[in-house]
Amino acid sequence: MKQLGKFTAFLAIVVAALLFDTRILSFIQATYSPPKSHVPADVTAVVLNWVRVANVVQIVALLCGSSLDGVIKEIVVWNNNPLPLVDNDFTCNKLRIHNSTANLYFQARFIACANASTPYCFIQDDDYLVKPEVIRSLRSRIDNQDIFHLPPDEVLSSRLLSINSSFVHFAFSWLGYGALIHRHNAASFLSLLGRLGVSQEEIKMADNYYSILSNSFPEIWIGAPIALFGGGDFTVGEEGVARNRKHIAAAAKYLDAIVTDTNSSSNPEWPYVSLKTSPPKPGLERSPCLGRLCIFESNILSLPDSFVTDTYKTAGEIFSRETELSTALTEEFTSTYIKFPLSHAVDSDPDTSFKSTRNAAQGDALVLDVFDAAQQMTQKGVEWSWLVDAGTAQMLRTSTYSYSSDRSSWAESSGAVFCTTSAYTALQECRVPVEGASLASARYFRLQLRSTLDLPWRIYETWLDTGTRASLIL
Repeated sequence: MKQLGKFTAFLAIVVAALLFDTRILSFIQATYSPPKSHVPADVTAVVLNWVRVANVVQIVALLCGSSLDGVIKEIVVWNNNPLPLVDNDFTCNKLRIHNSTANLYFQARFIACANASTPYCFIQDDDYLVKPEVIRSLRSRIDNQDIFHLPPDEVLSSRLLSINSSFVHFAFSWLGYGALIHRHNAASFLSLLGRLGVSQEEIKMADNYYSILSNSFPEIWIGAPIALFGGGDFTVGEEGVARNRKHIAAAAKYLDAIVTDTNSSSNPEWPYVSLKTSPPKPGLERSPCLGRLCIFESNILSLPDSFVTDTYKTAGEIFSRETELSTALTEEFTSTYIKFPLSHAVDSDPDTSFKSTRNAAQGDALVLDVFDAAQQMTQKGVEWSWLVDAGTAQMLRTSTYSYSSDRSSWAESSGAVFCTTSAYTALQECRVPVEGASLASARYFRLQLRSTLDLPWRIYETWLDTGTRASLIL
């Protein structure tokens, strides 16, 4: 009987935990109304096909869905395979198929974008799915910079493959996980490759050159693209890695030549390349929300101090810098950065979490950009909710909170933090009332830590709600 009693108690805990997860998810998603559309739609999606037709069909179905109405105007499937594709292979009224007479590899996506009728292009490979809310967020946030959406391991790789000096400053980034780029950048990039006189092999590997030759730090979002399969991978084994590094080195060599020409010429004119001489300021880390439309931002220092060094001055030193920086990464750091990324704080999954690689420090700031969601909520006030561990609950209590419509003028909120502990999950749900006369126009909500604590941040989920519901804690 005692064993039966223990089993019953254990089963009750499991069921309660599952109900807790379900209630968290439903409350988060119910908080947000469908986002406003961009009218008219002004994004062309470009998908390359080689051998994974089933994947391409699945991707087109997602891009053509009603959830992206008002964002995606046209979908271009560029078919590099000699076997033609036809409209009957798909069900989409936004689709345009281009059956290429030759396999143009990755340059094809830039050609398709440069010839698009829209100012923006969404680029992705055929082995990943990017959720509609992420694509909508990309469109809502893009300004003068392209935005690259990468999984955490590729974000770390991008930080390693970077140079930050007076004349050369870039971070290598892949486009295939989902990127929103300007059409004029694609056209200028192709023009630059033509002026450089790159070889046919090099132009086919255009992806390896795009971020480096821009000579600017891209805006990178830490995300969670969904892997698809189907074989036919282009980069396979040591040979594929060696090929990629060969073309990264070639891109770096071209950039150094351009910078040298700029410094020695009285009137240099190079398309696409940014020739600003001041290094950019360190950027925020950003992640798109899943299950709703928002962006979560952090200024929490996540990388070792060695990553801000400017010892390396030329693009050609990219692999030397990568080697030096890699030695500064401990196994614990790498594991934490990849397994507990910022994106886990806003993925609508309370079983995952963001964990900072350093302890909390005075001045740490977290910002939730909800676009127009706050305007759709009650104007009497909203609550900023957090699902955290006990240490982070302490940080929330020692933080200040504010909101803004433009990021330049912030209104303080004096609401007290209220936390409730779950008997089953050992987590705390903390709620911060946000009130003020200008709340109806608020878009950005900010937390700022007032004191340094000897604990890392650990956030399982954060979201806004109307402040009218009961606690989620069971």
